[in-house]
This record gives sequence, structure tokens and C-alpha cells, in this order.
Amino acid sequence: MPTFNNFLRGVGGPFLALGLSLVGAMGQDSEATKAIQNVTVTLSPPQKSFAYRQRLLTGQVDAQLYRLEFPSPVVSDLPQNNTVPADLYIPANWRPGQPGRPAVICLPILNGDEDLTAMMCNVLAGRGMVAVTFKLPYYGTRGPAEGRRALAANPHLFLGALEQAGQEIARLVDLLQARPEVDRNKIGIAGISLGGIMSATAAGMDPRLQRAVLILAGGDLPMMIHHARETRQLSLMIQKLPAEERAEVEKRLRTFDPLTHAPALRQRAREGRVLMLNAGQDEVIPRACTEKLADALGISDKVVWFEGLGHYTALAELPRALRMMADFFAQDLSAEVLSQIKTPSAPSTNAYHRLLAVLNQLVTMATVPPATGRCHFAEGELSGVDANGRSLSGSGRVVIGHGERFAFHMAAPGLGEWQAGLGEFPWLQVPRGNSGIILAGTAGVPAASAWSALVEPQHRLKLALLQGLAASLALAPDMVQRWVNAEWDKEGWLLISPKEPRYREARLRIKFQTDGVTPSEISAEAMGFDVHFTVRGWQTNTLAPDALFQPSANLSRKELDRAALLQDMAGVLNFVGDLVKVGAASPAATNTPPLPRLHPADFLQRYRQME
Repeated sequence: MPTFNNFLRGVGGPFLALGLSLVGAMGQDSEATKAIQNVTVTLSPPQKSFAYRQRLLTGQVDAQLYRLEFPSPVVSDLPQNNTVPADLYIPANWRPGQPGRPAVICLPILNGDEDLTAMMCNVLAGRGMVAVTFKLPYYGTRGPAEGRRALAANPHLFLGALEQAGQEIARLVDLLQARPEVDRNKIGIAGISLGGIMSATAAGMDPRLQRAVLILAGGDLPMMIHHARETRQLSLMIQKLPAEERAEVEKRLRTFDPLTHAPALRQRAREGRVLMLNAGQDEVIPRACTEKLADALGISDKVVWFEGLGHYTALAELPRALRMMADFFAQDLSAEVLSQIKTPSAPSTNAYHRLLAVLNQLVTMATVPPATGRCHFAEGELSGVDANGRSLSGSGRVVIGHGERFAFHMAAPGLGEWQAGLGEFPWLQVPRGNSGIILAGTAGVPAASAWSALVEPQHRLKLALLQGLAASLALAPDMVQRWVNAEWDKEGWLLISPKEPRYREARLRIKFQTDGVTPSEISAEAMGFDVHFTVRGWQTNTLAPDALFQPSANLSRKELDRAALLQDMAGVLNFVGDLVKVGAASPAATNTPPLPRLHPADFLQRYRQME
């Protein structure tokens, strides 16, 4: 899966950063509320006891977040690599004296991005379980000046990092078993991509890991390294080694290969304590590698395949994967704890939760088809000034119906009033004099397929990825605090500001209706713009009378070719979709000619002049 940082940076500029309230400095620490504490883990010989440090961080709602530092059991030549930073999530509803909870170690992806693992931990803690994640050897603050690139350039260093990570996972199990919040007999492990591969190996090596969730993972480590683009440099460095040295490197790789340790994990897998979630068209982890591991574990018929998705586009299924992961580990929760986890009956007053509620409404409108006879509806008036001090004003309405139906309205000084829609036929209302004229797409042969087929597949995939992101954040609302500040002012406005230094002057303000969920006013300041949107209508899956999608019966009409009008409408969407950069959403190159593009200004000019 892609890094959340790269994904979010590609979704738009500062306005989308404000609108989504997500672009920002990843992984920023909250303020410490307690002094650093020293904790000793006493182990029986021949194991060595060790001490670690912890401090409690503020800002979490669903969990208490502790920052830990413990000594690596491996002493390397790089001093900073010998201390392991970790984040421990304790469920907010756990109290001292209560029985320990199941715990899960969450491992990061190849590039060390911590946002996915933080999301996994947040989801697990929200479901009542303890979760922990740590920084891998030679990554981030543990690494050399050149960063993790050193691992790709040196196969022996990469192997050493894998072996060190395995020993650190075992030490983390020791640490968890000594914590009062943890049921020492119910510790599991989970990871995505490289994290999933390491989870399979670690679970095979350590029988104390009772459950394992392997996401986008497989077996045959040498094959995966020599196949994936992401490990191309490492592969080349291995291939350049002298024959004898290369054989030794690949032999060491086998010692950390999930296939090597699958026999020790097979019994737990057959008892239903290993879950594999994989992309059907994974371009990084070959399907053959996933099938090898599943076969070695004896669960070939139990793999959950996300068909039609690749390693990165599997982000669209991230909410499903997170829910399945949480459900899987929650099987070890007691009935008493399960009874404490209830869906709140009233909207949360927490500022971050309320922000996510708005985000989910927006993404629902854009990506989730309404039920038959219903629609998503947003309408309002815009005012403000642009970066050059020019006045902005106008109004707009968007209605998204079931199937192919939609309606759109906009009006602004100098532009006039424009409407478009698709009900019984596609149509466009353009300004003429004091009223307008309807350009009706009723001529020609009706399209044999849906008009949305004229929209590029990658743009539909971008919407799916955005939906996956929003739904994932809804499962882990505390994640938003990593990127933005959100608070209530005395007048009841929700104030949001990004933590990213270059966007610190940007502001978003939202005021809500009496239901506490529906926005009534939205104001934004960014890049010299200062705009205010007064909401006149805002509903998801509401009733949709047919008249919403039909043109006015009181205006004169001109007949147009149906296919040509639909193609131009789709061309505008393709043009706008090209501007939205969602890193991994583009499919592999094909010989299929690109679908039409049309600049919105050219669209307006073309139909304004049509006689």
C-alpha cells in the first residue's frame, strides 16, 4: 500500500488540504503530560532482564498513547540504532486492576511509513485491545545519514536489519507480557506488505504469538526481492555479488523467509488463527508467492482476495481490511469487554470526530451511489475574495442520483446561470438574454452503455481510494490529530488548521446546524483566498423526485446529438480528474486510446455560442 503521506500530498493543493483537513506534518508528537518513567522487565535466566522508558502523550480519545524506548537485543555499530522507539496504545476503557486485554504488534511497510501502522493501532485500541508499533532497525532516527537507502545498497546490512527486527519483536513480546494491561497469553502480530512478511516469519519463530494477520504478504523472499520494483536496487546489488557470496546471502534470506517458518505456524493457521488478506492483481508481491505461503500454512482456501486491485490500489479496501483485522483479534476479547464497546447514540462532541463526520459526508456524496429513488444533495452560496483581492460570489447545487442520474447548477456575475443534468436524457441549460435555452441531448441513437464509461477508469479508482481513506479514518479518528489542530471556539465554530509549516496560515471554520452533524456555514482562508460558503442544503441518501433531474419546461429547447453532449460532459470530468493526483491510482499503460478531455472554460464557450 502507498504511504499516506504521498497519497495525501497528491490529492490537491492547500484548499483540498483544508477541505479534507489532512495534509500536514506526519507523525508529530503530542505534548507530554507526565514525566518519563523507567520500567524494568524481569526475565528468568538465561534470558536477560532489561529496562525501558515510557511517557504518556496527550490528545488521544480512544486510547492512552505511550511513547516507549527500549534497548535492542542486538548491539550494532550505529549507536542510534541500538535504541528502539515504540508507540503503545492502551484502550481508553481499560482501568488498573482490570484483567489484561489481547495485544497486537503492528509492523510497518517497506518504506517505514508509520501512518498505516498508527491507523492499525488506533482501530485495535478503539475495539478494546492493546496495540504497539515500533521503528524498524536503521529506519528514521535509528538510521545513518543517508537513511534507509543504505539498506538497499548493502545486502548484508539489509539481512542484519531483518534479523535484528526479529529479535526486537521477541523483546517486544517480553515487554507486553510484563504489562498489566495485557493478557500475556493473547498476543498477536499484524503487518502490511513487508510488515506482513515479517509477521509471518515472527509468528513462525515465536509460539507466543497466538494470532497473525498477514496483509499483502507472501512467501519466497528471494523471488519477491528480485520481482518488485521497490526492491530493484537491492536486487541489483545481490546480483552483482560474486557467486559464492550471493549464494550465502540468499541462504540467509531463506532463514527469514516465511516459507521456512511456515511449518511451525501451520497448526495455528489450521486452527483459524492466521488471516491472509491479499490483492488479486498485486504487482509487488506476486500472487504465486501468496499462494505458496497459503499452501505451506494449509489455508489455501481461506485467503481473502481483493480482486481487481493491486498492491497500492488495495488502499480502496483498507477499511474492509482494518475491520476484518479488528474482528479477527477481537475474538479473544471477553464478553464483558465486548459489552462495553457500543456505538454512541449521539454525535460526538470531540472536534476531530466532528471533522471526520463532515469529511465522510463529503466522500459519501462523491463516491457512494445512493439507493434507488434517492440522491445526495448539496446547495449553497459562495462569497469572498481571491488572492488578487477581487470579489467572489455565486451559488451552486449538485444532485447525485441513483444510477446515471445527476443535476448541476451554478450562477455567478459575468457567467450567468448554467444547469446540466441527466434524467430521461442529457441536457444543458445555457444563458440567453434574461432567461436561457435548453440544449437537449435527444437526437441520435441512445448510448448503448452508461455514460460514466466515458470517464477514465483511473478517475473512478481515485474516488474509490478517497472513499477507502475516509472510511479508514472513520475507524481510527484519533489519526487526524497527527495532521491538523481542531478545536471549538466560544461561538460554536469548529476551527481547523494544518500542522504542516507551509500551510500554517491556512484556516478552515465550520459551523453546524442544530443536529450537530450537518454544516450550516464553511469559511476557508488559504493561498490568499478568503471564502465563505453558506449551506442551503446538505443531505445524503435523501428522497429524489424525478423533477430534480429534468430541465425546465418553460424554456425553449434545441435538440443536440446525445452521444456528443455526453462525451463533452465526460470530457470535463476527465480534465478535472487529471488535476487530482492520487499517487498509485493510474493503471498500467495500455494500447487503449485516452478518453475525451475538455477544459471547463472551453466547454462553456462551446455551448454558450451554440445557436
